[in-house]
Amino acid sequence: MGSLLSENFPVERLSQPQYNVKVEKDAYVRMRDGIRVAVDVYRPDAPGKFPVLYASSCYIKDLVYLPPVTTYHNRETNDINWFVQRGYVYVNADVRGTGKSEGIWKFHSEAEQKDHYDLIEWMAQQPWSTGRVGMIGESYFGWTQWFAATQQPPHLVTIVPFDAGADMYRDVVYHGGLLGMGFLTWWHFNLRANHIFDRPGPHPPELMTWDMVYEVLNHPTYDTFWEERTVDFAHITVPVYGIGMWHKIGLHLRGNLRGFEELNGPKKLLVCWGEYVGDEMAIFNSLEMRLEMLRWYDHWLKDNDTGMMKEPPVKIAVRNSDEGYRFEKEWPLKRAQYTPFYLHPGPAGAVDSLNDGGLSLDSPDLEGSSFTFEYPNPEWSGWSGIGTAKFINGLPNPAIKILTFSSEPLKEDLEVTGPITLILYASSTMKDQDIYLRVVDQEPDPLQQRGVIPPKGKILTRGWLKASHREKDPKLSKPYQPYYTHKNPSPIEPGKVYKYEVDVWPTSNLFRKGHRIRIDLSNGDSPAFDFGGHHYGLKLGKDTLYHDKDHPSHVILPVIPR
Repeated sequence: MGSLLSENFPVERLSQPQYNVKVEKDAYVRMRDGIRVAVDVYRPDAPGKFPVLYASSCYIKDLVYLPPVTTYHNRETNDINWFVQRGYVYVNADVRGTGKSEGIWKFHSEAEQKDHYDLIEWMAQQPWSTGRVGMIGESYFGWTQWFAATQQPPHLVTIVPFDAGADMYRDVVYHGGLLGMGFLTWWHFNLRANHIFDRPGPHPPELMTWDMVYEVLNHPTYDTFWEERTVDFAHITVPVYGIGMWHKIGLHLRGNLRGFEELNGPKKLLVCWGEYVGDEMAIFNSLEMRLEMLRWYDHWLKDNDTGMMKEPPVKIAVRNSDEGYRFEKEWPLKRAQYTPFYLHPGPAGAVDSLNDGGLSLDSPDLEGSSFTFEYPNPEWSGWSGIGTAKFINGLPNPAIKILTFSSEPLKEDLEVTGPITLILYASSTMKDQDIYLRVVDQEPDPLQQRGVIPPKGKILTRGWLKASHREKDPKLSKPYQPYYTHKNPSPIEPGKVYKYEVDVWPTSNLFRKGHRIRIDLSNGDSPAFDFGGHHYGLKLGKDTLYHDKDHPSHVILPVIPR
């Protein structure tokens, strides 16, 4: 696709490389509670004062020599020397309790958030500093930017959170109230292993002793533990350039989107086209992205009018489109037409699944139309035997043992950009019910093997809801997007039909002519296809999904006129 840089991008007006780099390793800065935090300072080897870029994470600053590839997911600082050569000081810190810093790590704790304030004010007082500090970094480095900005340190001027979530409960750990185990356990175990096995020198006895998994399991609802680790955008006043990735569903994307919606100060939003884990690292470390961020930093930290604030505030890439990046005036897009696509019994002739249901603009006129499935299905495959895919001839098929609802092949291109909601009428023999949804762009595939391999397609986004967590927050919910409280779980009555509003993460995609829009529904993950697989639990029962004139289940898609 095209360049993410704007037409007539002013490269010549940006800071140019002119400095050698001087490095001061392992400077210790004392925090307000006496703990010392270790930082590395990279600065131009020249007299004078320079603006500062601050990066902070739990990923061991001494491993910065590793290449920025997916094998080393912690290389999320970008090219430090590149920015220093252009007249910036770059400070890279180990957050408390990680790397060489003292204390106990309790990810994004209140103490860690206050440390950002103290570190930024320390940087502002150094002889090499102009007193103007910005922040930089991806993933955890992006989360720390949100939290630092909420502390409102006087010398923090701007942040650029790249691929950065903002609500640890809803965005990462308990999607729709469902415990996400795959990413969390892998990430925490890997982080602890890096500290124990790869950290240079001896490690203090308190290093990585806090049991994050225990804390997560003992806080299954949204309580003060999670409130402490959720960004309050109302407390952020500095200019923000939020940069997200469409494919980071169930982890980071919503932080950048919600941030733009809720921030009141100067702000911009860029959402990039990504398909696979690792694309975000490649884009973040590209020359184009460095130039884009430099343009922002030069504007706010060097008073260099790069023309950036004269452009529209939003820039997005529409997946599967040939138009490249385009500017928008707002997010979500005001011209979006929130269009209901109704679930039908089928057969649609689209894919081999439990039901091969249909999806259309026509409201159902049938009576008593529903589908009941039992679980667990004895043919499901996966880690520890739990997973909604089935292996056939050694190949995992993610659709054959779940419910699908597919449109007819589209007669013309259709763009969907924005938040999505599923309205689902369902009942269960259990006192709780788990709803998992995938939105799929299904391509024409003459090579598919019916009953073995499903048609070629792309999972665009996902939604989740645990029925007992269905309570919405009326103040934070929007007509196009429910917002759950997750504070007062309430069991359901077995056999009773409930109307659920399932929040589906936003996306942007051009469904091409001849493609189908497909909705996958199940009550569990397939570890082979779903990022961060969820805890299935010891559940045994029957769920019924309804799609008749009295229970018109439908998915609401934000269709963009073209």
